[in-house]
Amino acid sequence: MILKEVLEKIKDRQSRAQTLAEYNYKQALEDERFYQIEKKYREYNFLCGQKREPKNLEELEKIKAERQDYLDRLGLKITPQYACQNCQDSGYKDGKLCACVKKEVAQRIADICGIPNNIKCSFESCNLDVFKDPKHRKLMTQTYEKMKQYCDKFPDTNFNSIVFSGATGTGKTYLISCIASELSYLGFDVFFATAFGLNNILLKSHTADIEDKSQYLEPLINCDLLIIDDLGTEPLYRNVSGEYLYTIINERKITKKHTLISTNLSLDDILNRYGERIFSRLNNKADSLFLTFDGKDIRLGS
Repeated sequence: MILKEVLEKIKDRQSRAQTLAEYNYKQALEDERFYQIEKKYREYNFLCGQKREPKNLEELEKIKAERQDYLDRLGLKITPQYACQNCQDSGYKDGKLCACVKKEVAQRIADICGIPNNIKCSFESCNLDVFKDPKHRKLMTQTYEKMKQYCDKFPDTNFNSIVFSGATGTGKTYLISCIASELSYLGFDVFFATAFGLNNILLKSHTADIEDKSQYLEPLINCDLLIIDDLGTEPLYRNVSGEYLYTIINERKITKKHTLISTNLSLDDILNRYGERIFSRLNNKADSLFLTFDGKDIRLGS
């Protein structure tokens, strides 16, 4: 989902750059002097294409310089001004996703999470020195490495349900942002939503006509990785929040789809707020991982 949005944005940027260049070229041709220069440029370009004589090549270079100089005077750029010269805003370079895509994906996720623009959401750029206590920093380093391995093996991992639990400011959202960026860049369909945003989607599905309900739930059920940030901060709507959340988590468990949740709630809090059914799905030791971020330690929840 995120990768698709980013690629569409980049392709739109490419289209706009090309359209503007075409418009500028038409504008330039309306100028008589440029028209004559362009006519001469095309003539010599054709001649050099047929036979690369030194005299013609030299003349072509002079005309090219004159052509560019006059365009500069007109203030018109007739070649597309791409944001990324490496892939020319196609999103791909040599058949692979361009580095600009990874940057855009990370920025998109940072925007969703409210992470400042000067902080890059990626495993490569994360700075674990922010954890001052040596023991805590060591444990965080191990956790980041574990999650990096999770991404490397995805979707063939030991766990298809992971919960990060801890107080605000302990690094949960940043870590899931790194995971989302990594997997999106690798081409997996990642759906990233805050708990509040997810709740709004569930409410829309609940109130929609029967034939329209699936359009809201299918992306949540079928994406490769569903990320829910800040579970527990959303209001609970009767017959909506808990019921639909269980349906989504349960369906994803059945189809072995991956779900990643961050929350300020403990396991007991999850049990009390959402009930036994959701609790059991998130605390199944066979395929679930519950990590507690308490500012001092990270341990398997119990």
